[in-house]
Amino acid sequence: MIRASRRIVLGAAFLLVAAGAFMTSQSAPFGFWQAIGRATGTRADLDPIDFATLERRSSPNDALVCPEDVCPKARADRPAPEFAMSVGQLKERLGAAILAEPRVQALAAPSENHLRFVQRSFLMRYPDVVDVLVLPRGEARSTLALYSRSAVGHSDLGVNRARLERWLAAFTP
Repeated sequence: MIRASRRIVLGAAFLLVAAGAFMTSQSAPFGFWQAIGRATGTRADLDPIDFATLERRSSPNDALVCPEDVCPKARADRPAPEFAMSVGQLKERLGAAILAEPRVQALAAPSENHLRFVQRSFLMRYPDVVDVLVLPRGEARSTLALYSRSAVGHSDLGVNRARLERWLAAFTP
């Protein structure tokens, strides 16, 4: 009886460790959590975003900073700031600020000025996906569009919006 209980406990511990290793795997940016998200009804919009056709989720687990002319179908949480720097300078500064954050991994970028990242939560390693588009606004001026969303769950308790605010504050002169 005691041996059977010990085997069950050891087996459960092994499964938890294996699941944890899979969830945090660098080779599967969303892996296990994307499957959980699908099972719980989270919208599966983790692919690169087309800001021109973006429609916000009905659940409170995303955040958007975007100029109106770039995101005509989606209401932004705040307007996008303009910067007195070129697209290249903004992209470089923004990328450095984002990658300086903990648990951030760059994802494959669909185009030169479209960046993608995944940032995982501290304890459970839930992945949030962020698309960033850097845009020209005249000579030596630029702006951006940022869309952050959770891969799992209905509510994010404001985490995605706080992330975008923090990222903007980190590289704004």
